[in-house]
Amino acid sequence: MNKTMEQQDSARGYGPAAKALHWLGALCVVLAWLLGTLGDDFPKAMEADALFVHMSLGLAVIGLLVIRLGWRLGHAPPAPLETALGAWSGHLATATHWLLYALMIAVPVAGITLEFARGQPVPVFGLFDIVSPWVRDRAFASSVKEVHELLANVVLAIASFHAVAALGHHYVLRDATLVRMLPGRRRI
Repeated sequence: MNKTMEQQDSARGYGPAAKALHWLGALCVVLAWLLGTLGDDFPKAMEADALFVHMSLGLAVIGLLVIRLGWRLGHAPPAPLETALGAWSGHLATATHWLLYALMIAVPVAGITLEFARGQPVPVFGLFDIVSPWVRDRAFASSVKEVHELLANVVLAIASFHAVAALGHHYVLRDATLVRMLPGRRRI
């Protein structure tokens, strides 16, 4: 197999681009969730920096997801492996992926809406700010904060289910579902 072909997804496994987008997205989601969850525990002097990193990670999640979906349009994913669970597990995996994608957009959009409801600008990686189109509205901000936190917890729960399912495929069903997405692994 030539080097160019190894970079692409194939019917048998994921290529390096798909793997990188998957794991970078997962890392950004987990780090953003941790910073959002633990943000109130930071010393006052670090709160602004933690919030900036939290928001940057949220924007990175959106950017990575847009790139990932663009990649997916031109590169069909490998077909689900046949397992002892039957075809329904492939349908459940597909539904879970699309739910994760929707949440990976919804959570950062709710976060952006929260900052705008607070009357605050959204910094874009320290390069420029997007000024809030609204005046400060504390009641609306409070409601949006609850939605943002709920959605963030749901995305982490669904991602955890996704990870446990992958581990179940590997250790219980003993198939190659997990191995196909691990970094640095050759396709089977």
